[in-house]
Amino acid sequence: MSNMQLVAVTQENIAPYVAFRMEVADEEGRRYYQTIDLAAAILTQGSDYALEDEHGKLQAAVTIRRNETRDGNLLVMISVEGKDKNPETNARLLREVLATENGNVATLDTRYNVYNPPEMTLPTAKMAEMGFTEIPGTYRYKREPGPPRSGEFPHADRAVERGYKTLVIDDAYVASDPEIFEKLADIFNRAFSNRDSVTPSTPERMRKSYETDANDIIIAKLGDDVTGSITLSYLGDSVLSPQYNCMRRHWGTGSVDLMCRHLAQLVADRWNVPIIGYAEARNAASWKALERFGLTRVEELMIWERHVPTGETFTL
Repeated sequence: MSNMQLVAVTQENIAPYVAFRMEVADEEGRRYYQTIDLAAAILTQGSDYALEDEHGKLQAAVTIRRNETRDGNLLVMISVEGKDKNPETNARLLREVLATENGNVATLDTRYNVYNPPEMTLPTAKMAEMGFTEIPGTYRYKREPGPPRSGEFPHADRAVERGYKTLVIDDAYVASDPEIFEKLADIFNRAFSNRDSVTPSTPERMRKSYETDANDIIIAKLGDDVTGSITLSYLGDSVLSPQYNCMRRHWGTGSVDLMCRHLAQLVADRWNVPIIGYAEARNAASWKALERFGLTRVEELMIWERHVPTGETFTL
């Protein structure tokens, strides 16, 4: 495993890369990819790379995202997914990717976060050799099928009393509010501006998500103002609700409870399948909210972290 190179994914090589990503994804990931324009999402984010061998053959799908955090440090998020589901093989592929960082001097206090490939845990010994320690990364939550139950969404009625309402946007609504996707992107970006791992969205991405048959968008409104939204993706045997977001000045109003109650009722009426959600382990407010909405933590997904202080060199 030598002479490998990282090649940025562009319009020229996107087609084989998307096919490779679909092949290496787990079942839930594959179904989710089918609900979005995966090629457009990859090109918009600009953080994907193909790890190719000396013959130009694709060996792994790689993402490397560098976000300056709100405290002025740097978070480097890396995932490496090869075809071989062998953890040792994937650790070797990861080493090839990390070799491109070798010799870099940290200009900011830097945390490297490496994500396990789907359905696999990278080997502890190999990760320790590369300077990484395992920590909780994400919690997976599940709500059993059925309409809203007693005790769930406790603040939804408060929102109704304050004048909030929720609805599922459709073509007629979009026609009545042509700037809706600009508004949704703005709310998303404001809501997640302090979340180091979330990539900003665009009106075009919001529109593409809406236009995919398997997706719906629930919004909350107070009068004419759009105050928050939830995107839901129907995956066949479950509904994935990736993120809910709300304008800061509407926090504590119960409007998120109201949107999530609408989500539970919609899913129960239309498909009667479980709702799946994820929350970052560091974001207690997010996972406590999911628990308030009747979701139960069913899995803890670990990540690998390495810290490189300012002025120090990344070495393998």
